[in-house]
Amino acid sequence: MNNAGNTPIKPLTLYDSLRVGYIGNENKQGREMAKYGYQIDKKLSNENQQVYFNPESKKLLYNVTGSQSLNDWVNVDAKLALGGTIGKGIKAIGKPLERGISALLPSSWKNKFERGYENIVGGFKDTDRYKQADETLKKAKAKYQPADVSLTAHSLGGRIVQDIAKKSDKVFALDPGQTIGQKVKGNQNVYRSAGDIVSLASAGSKNVKTLENPHTRKIIPALLTGDPKQIGIAAAIDAYHAHDIGNIKDSDIFV
Repeated sequence: MNNAGNTPIKPLTLYDSLRVGYIGNENKQGREMAKYGYQIDKKLSNENQQVYFNPESKKLLYNVTGSQSLNDWVNVDAKLALGGTIGKGIKAIGKPLERGISALLPSSWKNKFERGYENIVGGFKDTDRYKQADETLKKAKAKYQPADVSLTAHSLGGRIVQDIAKKSDKVFALDPGQTIGQKVKGNQNVYRSAGDIVSLASAGSKNVKTLENPHTRKIIPALLTGDPKQIGIAAAIDAYHAHDIGNIKDSDIFV
């Protein structure tokens, strides 16, 4: 394929979009994505989400990574795990309490209290991680006025993009954080690796495609031994590898 100007060397795969997002260095990310005709927007990008734009095709590519910090694991993922009816119930109980306490506080304290309340009692969509991703996508669309928008994401990011995407946006999510009561939209491309625990609740959804986990075969030798310890270790290792983006390295899922 001709690589003149910004013409991509090869079509961009979901794997490569996710891989570049985890590099963590904007200069390196920019060089990698330039191979596919995209320019990184450093002002709108950070370790949690990256904004790329192709000036030739007018295509906006937005990638959201999975959990990378203690706050993600302890706060955001916990809210996601509660999800659905449970999460709404906790928030409903907390709101009246928040209003009562807030009414007694000096004005200078109220803003900090409300942010703290959201992190402790609020739902998944009240977390800074979710709101930042949503706001950044809106800013990117307003800035570039793209002809086409694609969102790629992994794990926690996969759940976020499913919620913030509009109907006209193309969504490609791998192993998205899922819980009982959360629906997967039929117009989105959602994938999970067999054996992945994070996306387990969506395994039966008709709108989710389960991909082969190349590490599963490692459990078979352990099963043949009949040793519970070996079987347990093999199962744990398999569950860990099942969430690795490397499982789709050779796939033909194009963005």
